[in-house]
Amino acid sequence: MSSTDREEREARLAERRARFSAEQQSLLEQRLRARAPRTETAPAPTSLVAIQPAGSRPPFFCVHPAGGDVLCFQALSQHMGAGQPFYGLQSRGLGAGEQELESIEAMAAAYREEIVRAAPGPYHLGGWSLGGAVVYELARQLAAEGKPVALLAILDATPGPWPDAGPELDEGDDVYWLMEIADYLRRLWGFDLGLSADALRALDPKERTRRFLAALKSTPFATAGPEPLRRLLDVFKANVRAFRRYRPAPYPGPVTLFRPAEAESPSDPTLGWGALAPRVDIETVPGDHITALAEPHVRALAERLRARIDRSDSTKETE
Repeated sequence: MSSTDREEREARLAERRARFSAEQQSLLEQRLRARAPRTETAPAPTSLVAIQPAGSRPPFFCVHPAGGDVLCFQALSQHMGAGQPFYGLQSRGLGAGEQELESIEAMAAAYREEIVRAAPGPYHLGGWSLGGAVVYELARQLAAEGKPVALLAILDATPGPWPDAGPELDEGDDVYWLMEIADYLRRLWGFDLGLSADALRALDPKERTRRFLAALKSTPFATAGPEPLRRLLDVFKANVRAFRRYRPAPYPGPVTLFRPAEAESPSDPTLGWGALAPRVDIETVPGDHITALAEPHVRALAERLRARIDRSDSTKETE
């Protein structure tokens, strides 16, 4: 690469980074540091990420989607206001030396321990996509311990593909998983990697990784090398595998389900949660499964979620 090409690429990357707010850039730096190789004894793994820790309102804890990362919640946190503490729970295994968790129950138990250490409750919980199943199990475990759950907010998620999960995904086909990441970056963040499944499939594994990493360098999500990308793929696969094996049991409290207006309309508007919880309140928000968390739709989601937190607090006060 010539010096001119390098300068142009760096200028494009700087321009794209400039789109991020100060909070987004800070969270991105946390994410990249967590994936960098560690040269000293690694601390105990942790999943709790303080996206916005300040404020006097009850903290909201939100569980990661299948990719395991929580940067996707930054815009949601920002629009919920400076007074709303917002914590993400990201997957174990993204950091060097960490081991991914292999079941929804194990994820929920690990995250429950961190949440209980961080706050006394009542707990305001949420999860998007795969995170909806994890946070549901987390709420079940809290309820079983007698700990109060003020709000269980599920952001466009199902309890799991059960009882018939269908054919297993080919975990050896990295092209599928890489294209899922590319689609996520395009629809949530507006970064088009310019890659196609056919082009990637025509390459040998080493060249495929090199090509994908080269495309990431044009975005703020560039990684230090192949190893962080491999960890991301391993976590992604482990999370989907856990989701497909999950068999949820009933939950004694209400569920608030946020459904995007542009999502598919199944025969069961509760997406299966109605068979597990005594009540499911449905909130319709703009966007589809991914764009509901992207600008400009995320503003409406934040307003509805903040109102639900207020309502849950008012209900507790009158009980």
